[in-house]
Amino acid sequence: MIVIGLMSGTSADGIDAVVVELQGAPPAIKWDLAAHTHVPHPPALRGEIFAAFEKGSAAQLCRLNVELGRAFGEAALQVIAAAKLTPAQVHLIGSHGQTIWHDPEAGATLQLGEAAVIAEMTGSPVVSNFRPRDMAAGGQGAPLVAYVDALLFAHPRRVRSLQNIGGIANLTYLPPSELGPPPGLLAFDTGPGNALIDYAAGRATDGQWTFDRDGALAAQGRISQELLDELLAAPYLRQPPPKTTGRELFGAQFGAQVWEQATARGLAPADIVATLTAFTAHSIARAYRDFLPQPPAEVILSGGGARNLTLLAMLRERLPNVRVMLSDELGVAAEAKEALAFAVLAYETWHQRPGNLPAATGASRRVILGHITPGGRISESANQRITNTTESRNPATMDIDIVPTLEMARLMNVEDRHVAEAVAAELPQIAAAIDAIAARMAQGGRLIYMGAGSSGRLGILDAAECPPTFNTSPGQVVGLIAGGESAITHAVEGAEDDAAAGAGEIAALNISRQDSVVGIAASGRTPYVLGGLEQARQRGALTIGLVGNRATAIENMADITIAPVAGPEVIAGSTRLKASTAQKMVLNMLSTGVMIRLGKTFGNLMVDVQATNAKLRARARRIVAQAAESAKGMSEEEAGVLLERCNGQVKTAIVSILAEVSPTEARWRLATAGGIVRRALRMDE
Repeated sequence: MIVIGLMSGTSADGIDAVVVELQGAPPAIKWDLAAHTHVPHPPALRGEIFAAFEKGSAAQLCRLNVELGRAFGEAALQVIAAAKLTPAQVHLIGSHGQTIWHDPEAGATLQLGEAAVIAEMTGSPVVSNFRPRDMAAGGQGAPLVAYVDALLFAHPRRVRSLQNIGGIANLTYLPPSELGPPPGLLAFDTGPGNALIDYAAGRATDGQWTFDRDGALAAQGRISQELLDELLAAPYLRQPPPKTTGRELFGAQFGAQVWEQATARGLAPADIVATLTAFTAHSIARAYRDFLPQPPAEVILSGGGARNLTLLAMLRERLPNVRVMLSDELGVAAEAKEALAFAVLAYETWHQRPGNLPAATGASRRVILGHITPGGRISESANQRITNTTESRNPATMDIDIVPTLEMARLMNVEDRHVAEAVAAELPQIAAAIDAIAARMAQGGRLIYMGAGSSGRLGILDAAECPPTFNTSPGQVVGLIAGGESAITHAVEGAEDDAAAGAGEIAALNISRQDSVVGIAASGRTPYVLGGLEQARQRGALTIGLVGNRATAIENMADITIAPVAGPEVIAGSTRLKASTAQKMVLNMLSTGVMIRLGKTFGNLMVDVQATNAKLRARARRIVAQAAESAKGMSEEEAGVLLERCNGQVKTAIVSILAEVSPTEARWRLATAGGIVRRALRMDE
């Protein structure tokens, strides 16, 4: 896949653009950087950006959003030309945009550079606005490059630190990759990068320089140790990670205060630049000392600050016994690495895979990042790729038929890891479904699963497990499969295409408003399921879609849609693999969660179990003994005697022993409490 990455950092000096060819999937993404270009911002545009940092009005921000969109679009076209490609050969663009404000404590961030303008200029779909989803999950929204650093630059045996020095400096601490993913990985903003140096360089040259080229000004000055010590007392530098910062703290206002303090002490302009350069170097080195588990063997520099020779010398002095090198040695120009990172993040979003690392950002979970704007030229293709993920070809397993068997198994195992992440992304919808189903079942409603093929079989399996596990009546949880009972063990070709059959089976059950119907279809468009859901909706039932793709027909008719998108299958289109695994996990949550809400458990004990065979009778004794263990203490033999007195009823036995009442009194309590053990036990309170 040919992907463009676009980045304009906190220095706001221009746009770095890369073209990269990406193949495969984590943890084995292959990359080939085809071109990199830097497009400086015209002075007028840079002035507008800095004005927005300080006091941009709504009108100014709106206009600047479009202007930056054009600038990013032009940079994309230039890097396409540099790679000797045409726009039609580009599959995707990832644009970070220009950060105007970043306030993690408020969960707010603003990046400008209208993605629709970029898409219109290039014809390619654009992934943008990466940071808000991580922040919505409780994260800082940064640093997002940590995920890409871990994917592309971890060393099998050496501890590495990827140190980017843009306007703000940030690091990614990478333990040896043979140790696997986190714990161990750490990423955060260390503090100032180039922003303060650039400010001072502009003041020192009356605006002729926008940055200290090669560190020439700093090399001419002398460091004020007194001022440096005051700068290093900044509270942010002592704050433990995860943390992130920006121009809101280390920007023009901070720079102006330092400049005034320094000139009042008689420091020459070059001395101020030198002291601020030392501030960046010392704050980076201090972060290594204070927060990293151990010193890295290698520090790999990227960002514009990597070209500042004076800063580079200061860093090497502050990090003895560490090899400090530029990312150029790993095949990525120092200025290109962040743009490469957002190309990779866009690639991950396009394949419906999470792109953040909670260990780095502090988010509560991994999430898929960004917004997707379809490309004008290939919007139809883009939409199809988004909605038909389960039918797409998986680039990570294209050679699965020729690899050794152990590698084959490893590839499948790696793909399966995405399933839990995909399900985790749908937890709010799953919780909403559990509560809605439980409310209806408490009023006598039923839970109906319907699907075709593997999806239908999973629904039948879950329904069949409810009576022995939770003592539900056979008609309380029902599974329907296209083609009828014979389809449970044999494929019934064409049955899934019969929408009328799905509608007829729902009508035959006399579905009502108290019932809940869960349509299960990996594709999200199975006619049998669509027909059933439409009939259920007409009858006022709760309708839930469990699908493996986004923006599907089922989503249009379901009250709640659960879409754990686990990415392309190991074998293209074989949805009995990841899609079915995701469905099984969700069905487990739905039925178990509903039964918990209905009082079918006491703690994590199955207290409505039907003791119909020797194994279940032994389990019933064990459950009663475990329930009484903390309060009364009881052996399994004693629990067996009590169960006999309670006619084998586990709930009755538990209430009897814990409330110290007779079996008859325990039954009355349970009847009064709606069968919920905890309510029955609290009736004395």
